[in-house]
Amino acid sequence: MPPSGPVAMTSKRSDAAQVVAWVAVVVILVGGVVGAVNRGVKERPDWGDLSYDSRYVWEHGHTAPGTTMFGYLPTTSFALWPFSAWLPVPVGVLVFIATNIAAAAGSIWLGWRWWNGTPTGQSWFVWPVLLVAVNLAHALHANQLTLWTLLLCMAGLLLVGPTATRSSDRWRMLGGGVLLGLAALIKVMPGLLGVYLLLRRRWWALGGMCAAMIVFDLAPCVAFFGWRDTIDEHRAWLRRAGWHGNHHLIEQPLLRVHRHGTNSSLAAVLTRWLRALPDAQRQVILYGEPPAEVVEQYRAALAPGEVLTLDPMPPRTGEWSEKRVDISWVPRFRVADLPASVVWWLWFTPLATAFVMLLWFTWWTGGRGESEDWALVSALWMLAMFWPSPMTRHYYLAWAFPALLVVCRAWWVSAQVVPRHSLARWVYAAACIAWIIGLACLGSKVIRWYGVHLGVLAVLAFAVAVAWYELRSRYRTLASTV
Repeated sequence: MPPSGPVAMTSKRSDAAQVVAWVAVVVILVGGVVGAVNRGVKERPDWGDLSYDSRYVWEHGHTAPGTTMFGYLPTTSFALWPFSAWLPVPVGVLVFIATNIAAAAGSIWLGWRWWNGTPTGQSWFVWPVLLVAVNLAHALHANQLTLWTLLLCMAGLLLVGPTATRSSDRWRMLGGGVLLGLAALIKVMPGLLGVYLLLRRRWWALGGMCAAMIVFDLAPCVAFFGWRDTIDEHRAWLRRAGWHGNHHLIEQPLLRVHRHGTNSSLAAVLTRWLRALPDAQRQVILYGEPPAEVVEQYRAALAPGEVLTLDPMPPRTGEWSEKRVDISWVPRFRVADLPASVVWWLWFTPLATAFVMLLWFTWWTGGRGESEDWALVSALWMLAMFWPSPMTRHYYLAWAFPALLVVCRAWWVSAQVVPRHSLARWVYAAACIAWIIGLACLGSKVIRWYGVHLGVLAVLAFAVAVAWYELRSRYRTLASTV
């Protein structure tokens, strides 16, 4: 018999709430698509920069000087050619946006079909999707590569995650490693997942990552650039990565303000809290390698309220160039003014400690994981990608979708099997509330400047660890009763 009375009313209210939530998800994502089309057709950032620099490689046979794709391997330019160089404007950008829509939809489908760890169609699934919808929309709006990376990471971790011993599973793990390798070639940060594969003893998956590097990076580069220029291109990429690295962020607080004022990496946020900025309203930037006498002339000619910054990134043309930027908007609040070396150690020490704990945790659980364990550990590693990176944009938060799935599912399961006021359920609630606060702060440049989203990610990571502990406790309880 169908439920009746209060139970039926509760069920109807729940169904109505889910419908409203799904409608909200669709509206938010459609808004992101509209913004993507508007920005892409007008060739505004980020698509204008990505398309120009990838097309430059196609037309000139080398990476553009002073490229805005400073953090990308040359392979990324190749991946963008179908949209930037081979299709007419604006067809290329519209097809690119379509691939981002497909990546967002594919990530949601993977979460619904496999990552949730329960039969499909559970009532809780819409809530993590709603929580991450704004971040997906931001990634769509930015015309970035974040959603490609999310889909590849989720699919790759799914293939390599569950404990597999059959020979047929080796090919599945090989394919998963290839997908993770592709993600690392598009955005370098997923390369950290190679450590996860090593600790989980996924040798075939590691082989897949190496194969992806050879087939999709080395081979195309050699075919297009030649051996000598391939080496030069990768050496230039390493040099650019060093110029934008954590050490330079800490040592020169104003160096990347103009280009990356919304960067919320750990190194950048610590520097904002612990290092003083010059009391200046205007920044004079010299790009490239100007002669020493030119630097001295600029330094002597600085007006009151101006500060000189030397940026080693070369300009588009010539050996050096000048740019003057208004920095009156830059927040100056800090709690201390410490030397760069002290701030570097304050950055390195907790980061290294946390990663040692994660390494031990992953190794210890590597041979003991039940079928659901992989999702929790994989979600932790996807969150770990944020912390050592010198660049953390607000649209990268879409990569936290697996962690939100884990936490919302753990909250739903706890409601069925544990007391109403358990500590774990409060932790899951705190993580979701923290995420909502983070969403509310996305529009505030100052709050993002001081790293509120790093705090949100830390709370979310703690909630995932609590979910893993709860899962283990249930397995131990079940084993003791058998």
